Amino acid sequence: MDASATATQRELRYETLFAMIRLVLGLGALIAIVSVIGWRYRGELASFGEWFVDRFGVGGMIAGTALADGVHFPLPPQFYLLTGIAGGYGGPTTFAAVLLGSEIGSLIAFSLGRFATRSALVERRMAQPRKLLERVIAKQGYFGLAVASLLPISFCILCLTAGAMRLPHKAWAVLAAARIPKVFLSYAVIVWAWHS
Repeated sequence: MDASATATQRELRYETLFAMIRLVLGLGALIAIVSVIGWRYRGELASFGEWFVDRFGVGGMIAGTALADGVHFPLPPQFYLLTGIAGGYGGPTTFAAVLLGSEIGSLIAFSLGRFATRSALVERRMAQPRKLLERVIAKQGYFGLAVASLLPISFCILCLTAGAMRLPHKAWAVLAAARIPKVFLSYAVIVWAWHS
């Protein structure tokens, strides 16, 4: 094995380890935030959740999450998970709505990435994620896309980059499938923290 291949393997191992650490720390932070908010502002959050659910319903959670994962809207999918749970929607309904919205958003981002490659600004913004994604895919193929979903790249940027690289729709399907356990993990953490 040449030095370049060894360096690439070492870098991928480091990036994967960093992604796992980031995932664990992120889940820990999510537990802490939801627990503190649930303890301190439980009544207010429950009232807001009920208002949101009454006013916008499942469609609002789907649309909000699609915006979050499609165009990097500032409210993350976890906001809609917490709002649905605090608002009294059944757990499976909230999970299904946010997951559907996330999948729609990822397809929007992937499609936008295909069209956005004509913009020099977008090309510069995605240069770093693109290099990282190209290395992961070169080393591990489509499995690398699933691994890349654990890397410190937002899901929206990851889907935009995959689209900008003109990867086939099979790549989007891999990213969409890799999103399911991540949304479920966020859902489980929020339910546990809210109810504990």
